[in-house]
Amino acid sequence: MKNIISKTAIIIGLFTVSINAQSALSPTSLKLRDLDTLVSFIEQHDRVADTLESIDLKNYTVFFDSGCEANFVRVKESLLKMSMPGPQPGIKFNSNSCALTYDLKEQQ
Repeated sequence: MKNIISKTAIIIGLFTVSINAQSALSPTSLKLRDLDTLVSFIEQHDRVADTLESIDLKNYTVFFDSGCEANFVRVKESLLKMSMPGPQPGIKFNSNSCALTYDLKEQQ
């Protein structure tokens, strides 16, 4: 009886550990998710897309239109989630140094 209980406890423990280990994203997956966020931002802002110069994935910055920047930051985890395993939070838009879209008044 003790043997069955200990085997069951070991199986449950291994299953629990394997679920937690699989929930974290690999560095490659995280970078691809961040790149998708940056590309989606570029697609949503016509001026950024038209004048795109480069994407700095290391610093989460999009460069466009001769010196303009759109900066992103990684969202901070809540205190409740810090102790739990799982993927890092995504990045979100933080600030820009120039207008992101064309002003219709300038074009008239």
